[in-house]
Amino acid sequence: MSPDEGASWAAASAPSAAEVLARQPSLNPGELPIHDLMLHGWIALFGSSVAAMRSLSAALGVISIWLVYLVVCELFEGSALIRDDVKIVAGLSALVFAVNLVTIKYSREARMYPLMLAALLAQVTMFLRALRVGGFANYAAVMLLTAIAIASNFAAMLIPATEGLWLVYIIARAGWRPGDANARRAWAIALALAAGGFILLPKLFLSMHAASSGSVGGWRKPPAWYEPFALFNKATGSFAFPILAILAIWGVICGWRRGARDSIAFAILWMWAPPLIMVVVSYAIAPVFVERYALSCFVPFFVLAALGIFELPGDLVRVGALVLAVAFSIGHIVSYDRKPHDAQYREAIAAADSALKPGEVMTAIPSYAIQVLRYYLPADQLDRAIRYDPSAPSAAVLILGDQNLAPGEAQSYKKEYPHTVARLRGVTVLQR
Repeated sequence: MSPDEGASWAAASAPSAAEVLARQPSLNPGELPIHDLMLHGWIALFGSSVAAMRSLSAALGVISIWLVYLVVCELFEGSALIRDDVKIVAGLSALVFAVNLVTIKYSREARMYPLMLAALLAQVTMFLRALRVGGFANYAAVMLLTAIAIASNFAAMLIPATEGLWLVYIIARAGWRPGDANARRAWAIALALAAGGFILLPKLFLSMHAASSGSVGGWRKPPAWYEPFALFNKATGSFAFPILAILAIWGVICGWRRGARDSIAFAILWMWAPPLIMVVVSYAIAPVFVERYALSCFVPFFVLAALGIFELPGDLVRVGALVLAVAFSIGHIVSYDRKPHDAQYREAIAAADSALKPGEVMTAIPSYAIQVLRYYLPADQLDRAIRYDPSAPSAAVLILGDQNLAPGEAQSYKKEYPHTVARLRGVTVLQR
């Protein structure tokens, strides 16, 4: 279990839904308790083992494959592509999405990000449908799904913000004429987006204040100028990325020539606007350039790559390109899985417990990792783990995680706890 998963477990394992609501704000301040309540019910059905809790995320990840198919069908509906061609592109997009590591690794964590991704894919689908045909039910769906997505994690606001830019373009293209059907639908969707986010504003401001004060998410540095470009390379793999990028560029060129310009333009905006917004916010407010915050932005990248495959000349060439894209994507997964990426908190807790004398307690840095300690300790020994208090350090043993620490911060803790009990993967056990 990771420290982040420990926070989800601590909220969701509460004895009642009311207690989940009470615990959630302090444990997961970047969201409303939708995911924690879902995980609470999931634990009641399947237990609180790490595998059981992660299976909820896996189920949401599988649902997202289907949602990718739906969003692609809606994206190209009414474009120059005929319906059968759209279905082929949608199927290829779902396949590329399903075999990429960036869409798999977050489905292996007991966190809210697969829920956010699924909600955003559903929201974008309804956004595109409402923009195409209007209708009160579609506007209501946009409003509801916007609220659900943002409530699952406030980083989801990046997508309504991107959609707002697209609506401005649609209204401006209509000459700001209120009588234009497209402009009327765009204004109605803008109201739906605003209504979906407005009810969350007070909670959002509290969360942003907590993040800016440094109490959320650990230490981060502002992104370099090239990070929006490196984001896609790191997520899809150094070998798969060039193939997918070439296919995506080819998809943009051919789709534009075919006349599916609005579909292509929206996909490009969806792909690039959120990472660029994160860069601006990182320098204007606080560093927030995090891969998991931009999960949905990989979907249009895969869609454009799938369109590029479809637009290649001849079935043999298409099959060859698809095989290469899938093979290198799976190769990235295999390469990733060959190396451990977790921190050995369970083993560290055992080492710390054996080093404690009667009456002594242990603590952890980062401080929110205390929930992992409480997860692995026996229920009758939870008082052996306390939250780290720099003003009154009383723990005899410190479990020091290597992640989310500012440069040089680890050395200050090692001065306070000079004796090493154990060095493990991603974590060190120290003693006074």
